[in-house]
Amino acid sequence: MTRLQKDGPPPTRLLDLPPDFVEALNGIQAARVRPEVRLVECPAPQQLAPYAAAVLATVTIAGEDVATGRLILLCDPAGQEAWEGRLRLVTYLRTTLEAEFITDPLLPEVAWGWLAETLAGHDLSLVAAGGTVTRVQSHPFGELADDDAEPGGELEIRASWSPLEGDLAGHVEAWIEVLCTACGLPPTPPGVVQMPGTSGAPRRAGVKRGATGRRGR
Repeated sequence: MTRLQKDGPPPTRLLDLPPDFVEALNGIQAARVRPEVRLVECPAPQQLAPYAAAVLATVTIAGEDVATGRLILLCDPAGQEAWEGRLRLVTYLRTTLEAEFITDPLLPEVAWGWLAETLAGHDLSLVAAGGTVTRVQSHPFGELADDDAEPGGELEIRASWSPLEGDLAGHVEAWIEVLCTACGLPPTPPGVVQMPGTSGAPRRAGVKRGATGRRGR
């Protein structure tokens, strides 16, 4: 596991920030990151809340970037009714899938299950969770249609939830797990370091019929 890397300008002085926002930032910094994932700080939208921070995750397998995700931390000291609190996490995940998976009618339900079950599996306290799952399939024509391979597509998950605890390390680790699950990587048990050379491109896991949130193998 690695720690969060920093890109860009130095952060605002912590003394100028609300205590719960500072605690949340420290939790993000403390999150464990698996070796296939590069997690860096990135600009956050400033119009959504008085205080905001964001990280960008990229999953790389066999030298190829196969999935990306952005996690935004929002803080409003006055609280927001829709959030049911002062803190809010907003995420956007994207990965590519082969045609046999992107066309599966159960994909949206199962993809949302990845997020819901992973958050629950990490025993995280949260409220007001919601989001959308979108799949986009490309249909090549003309010269591009000569390829015998059936076109795949992109899976996008947008979600947000309000953490009830200030330490966000578990939320970040669960979010990374969802991103890795979406691109077919198996989970890594806590404390286990993956051996070099074992991160080859995995077979994309399909959607198991009748499942609510797990991929079939």
